[in-house]
Amino acid sequence: MRRTPLAAAVAAAASAAAVFALAPSASATPAFPGGGSGVPDSAPVIMTLTLAADPSAVSAAAAAVSTPGSPTFGRHLNRSQVRDRYGADPSQVARVTRWASKAGFRVVGLDDTRSRLTITGNVRQARAAFGTQLHDSSVAGVRVRTTASAPRIPATVRGDVRAVSGLSQQVARPLIARPAAVPNADGQYCSAYWAQYNKASVPQKYPAGKQSNVLCGYTGPQLRAMYSLGSSDRGQGQTVVIVGAYTSPTVLADANATFAENGVPALPADQFVVKQYNLPGGASGCDRDAWTAEQALDVQTVHTLAPDARIVYVAAPDCTQLEEAVAAVIADPSVDATVISASWGIVGEPNDSAYLTATNTILARAALLGIGFYAGSGDYGDNSSLEGATGPTAMFPASSPWATAVGGTSTGLGGSNQVVMQTGWESAANVLSRGAWKRLSPPLAGGAGGGPSHFFDKPSWQANLPGAKRTVPDVSALADPYTGFYVGYTVGGQYRAGPIGGTSLATPIIASLTAVAQARTGGIAVVGLAAPVLYAKAAAGRPIVTDVTHTAAGIWTPATAAGQPSGDYLLDLDAGVQSLKTGPGYDPVTGLGAPGPSYLTDLVS
Repeated sequence: MRRTPLAAAVAAAASAAAVFALAPSASATPAFPGGGSGVPDSAPVIMTLTLAADPSAVSAAAAAVSTPGSPTFGRHLNRSQVRDRYGADPSQVARVTRWASKAGFRVVGLDDTRSRLTITGNVRQARAAFGTQLHDSSVAGVRVRTTASAPRIPATVRGDVRAVSGLSQQVARPLIARPAAVPNADGQYCSAYWAQYNKASVPQKYPAGKQSNVLCGYTGPQLRAMYSLGSSDRGQGQTVVIVGAYTSPTVLADANATFAENGVPALPADQFVVKQYNLPGGASGCDRDAWTAEQALDVQTVHTLAPDARIVYVAAPDCTQLEEAVAAVIADPSVDATVISASWGIVGEPNDSAYLTATNTILARAALLGIGFYAGSGDYGDNSSLEGATGPTAMFPASSPWATAVGGTSTGLGGSNQVVMQTGWESAANVLSRGAWKRLSPPLAGGAGGGPSHFFDKPSWQANLPGAKRTVPDVSALADPYTGFYVGYTVGGQYRAGPIGGTSLATPIIASLTAVAQARTGGIAVVGLAAPVLYAKAAAGRPIVTDVTHTAAGIWTPATAAGQPSGDYLLDLDAGVQSLKTGPGYDPVTGLGAPGPSYLTDLVS
């Protein structure tokens, strides 16, 4: 066991056709960030053509199998059925193949869903075929290719191709968050559980039991207790897919070293698989260290909550190929998975309708197959304080109607492993100045993402929510890094361990609990797209999540951001310093709520 800190550290599915709709706007023209310069004509380009099936038919079918009350609810299709019913017609494939060859492209192949055709060529050929200039740009420090305008589908195949993706590249960020500091010396200690330690020499802004030192990181038994898992809840017979970027050669050894400290059984080597598909890579500037921590967090969370489940980690070659990795695993008949965890996102919804269409098409087919796709809502609140932001935005792919979007909580577990404090994760930072707490600027010290999509219309299962657009999140789980989960990983040859959070933690928690719920049925039932089920249960007065409301509470920490001088800082929880705040019922921080005991018993029914 890890030593204590004192010793060491729902409506009718027929209306769901609108799910595919993108708001008409200038969004058809991708943004051109980072200045940029022209890409040489001879530079190679790999593109994916999303082939046209009737989008209304695909949308309606995916919604029908996912929505309680529908005659076909739960009757998911296999890959052959999806391909035969909703793949491109052979004549369409033939026309597009002929056109691509005539335009000078090499046709690489058609995926198993018969909806994505990969072609290769160079920049000159792509510019001539799709009528757009390609530029080399910098996005979040990553060198990417962008387009000056939306690609135009040639008239000869306009009826056969819905989108061309790959001309521009989207940068995904791991949604991982770590405390700026975790004290364990000089009489200042992190807490093994909520309010075990509470620094008494600083002003007590909150009542007794509502102010705590930063947590050391929950152990495996604590995390399992938080979500009411019993000894027999082990996820047996389930496969959980994690999609991330890169893979660490020490991920298994790191996991088992951490588990030995953390009260979790070892992860057997034959229960963990890394898959790497033949995808283009090479983007420079991706934060590999953050992706290493992300992989460790995901793997260790899933094994802690579902220790008998098989884990398949799908490693994209860099941070611009995440959606291609998702597409590859969904089309792969050798991966028998019903749960995909995606702890990453595009900050703000990308202003690229081709990318959105292509990715949404992938996720709609996942819903048809009975594969639940879980995506983190973000770690930057409503994203309005980020550089270049023009206002609040949601995070993609969490904003896709075919994803179950996972928000975040700040959760305090007491000494007897019971939840004694829980609220939405939206923290504001204060510094002790002249004996009083003074709010820092900018105030946000981290928070779950949420709010309405700018692009996607409201799906039928969100009919009871205000507004006309898809709203995120749908559900939530532990995410605050200052009440985070204890995780270990190796970077630069050095093993390190401590609390980690972000909706990168919340997402595999929800994915793992779903796998456990499916295992409770003996593996005879799957959830698929979970969001419609959650809303239907709530609408029927039988919610399977616990409503998370505002709680006034605070966390003392010696720092709230990298580079700060060590001192006394206080995090106000669920502070509402942006547009997001927790409240009764549905809210844009925690969605419908966090899983309660009935999540495991009633999600699959």
